[in-house]
Amino acid sequence: MNGAALNVGQLSPIDFALSVMDNPQRPVDFMLVFHLTDAPSLDALRAGARSARHLYPTTGSYISGKNWKRGHEPNDDGVRAIASSGNNINELIQEFLARPIEIACQVPVQQLVITNKHSAAIKLVTRIHHAAADGLSAGMWIGHQLRVASGTESPVVDSHPFQPLPLRTHNQPVRKSRFAHHGASHRLWTPGVNSSGQRHWQTIQIDANGLRKAIRRAGGFTYNDLLATCALEVFARWNRLHSDQLQPKIGLWLPINIRRRAADGFGNGTGRIRLYACYPGDASLLDKGRQVRRQISWTIQHGEWAVPENNPLDFLPHWAAAPLLRGYFNRPGVDMATGVFSHAERWTGAGGEIFTSVEKIESIGQLHAHHCVAINGATHLGRTWLTFTYDDGLISAHDIRTLIELYEGQIALARRELG
Repeated sequence: MNGAALNVGQLSPIDFALSVMDNPQRPVDFMLVFHLTDAPSLDALRAGARSARHLYPTTGSYISGKNWKRGHEPNDDGVRAIASSGNNINELIQEFLARPIEIACQVPVQQLVITNKHSAAIKLVTRIHHAAADGLSAGMWIGHQLRVASGTESPVVDSHPFQPLPLRTHNQPVRKSRFAHHGASHRLWTPGVNSSGQRHWQTIQIDANGLRKAIRRAGGFTYNDLLATCALEVFARWNRLHSDQLQPKIGLWLPINIRRRAADGFGNGTGRIRLYACYPGDASLLDKGRQVRRQISWTIQHGEWAVPENNPLDFLPHWAAAPLLRGYFNRPGVDMATGVFSHAERWTGAGGEIFTSVEKIESIGQLHAHHCVAINGATHLGRTWLTFTYDDGLISAHDIRTLIELYEGQIALARRELG
């Protein structure tokens, strides 16, 4: 392979779709905030970031048309740092989040390291354009960075070649679940009508260990199923409280891993399924969780998650394919569900000895134009952090606090029913 070919890689269909759907009002990116109590030095973190860009070449590249191209400055680590006394952390992160990632001229993984003037604690803020990586890949990237920074793994000094990510396929995928409502799901009720284009967030913590053990004893569903069921219940209760929808059509947009080998491969290995609150309203929360498990099993078996193969747009040039793809995804009547829920329960590629210094993980999610709220979770060392990302032009911080209280009420109900 010659040098020019080594520096160019083709976007996958998922990469391309995510790149063309990006816009200033609804950026197609997400952010992970690691609160670290005993962190490597800034220089070590920079070295780890450079190594990760070499190991995962899309993250050291720009997008040109339908291709990834390596940057002209291979030593650019995409890391900037700022010192803080600790009183303005959210403002610094908010400012970093508000800046666009220009994927035509910037590498798609950008980091902000907020150091504490009085301690060794830092906030490692990693913002990732979704065209380059999904949440699982983000964990792989940060895990490698931290292991190199701590000296437990040797740095990668030469750029690896671009590698396509093998995805699962399905012979006869369904486009719509048999559990789906007639027509699209209702949007979440909001008092506001004009998007601010800004993402804000609030994060809660849940003790996961006790719930996991009790769920295993009860049987029929998983911890992740329970968290998703609570999200469905909260959205349904919210719309009943604030609208005239006595039986709101509530759907949950649930990303799932569709890699051919679940823990292997960097990039976009995420499909989606949709879940629906189609169970009896007076059923127990545990029975609702079992119903959600049946839905997930059915939709996975029948391939609602499958990425279409042999798309004719794949053969069109970028200038022609991009507007057609935008029109397809924004066509009227598409069921985008009521809101998003995702949960990372395992950190692939993350050394446990490094992540023991994690005090908290916040997952600030992507907001689709159809959604005012996304719930993104991360579980580590027996603790789950759920981050509620929201558009403050559509829903207020006070309303988010009420949604959180409803969610915490569902978790408390689950504990009572589980005994």
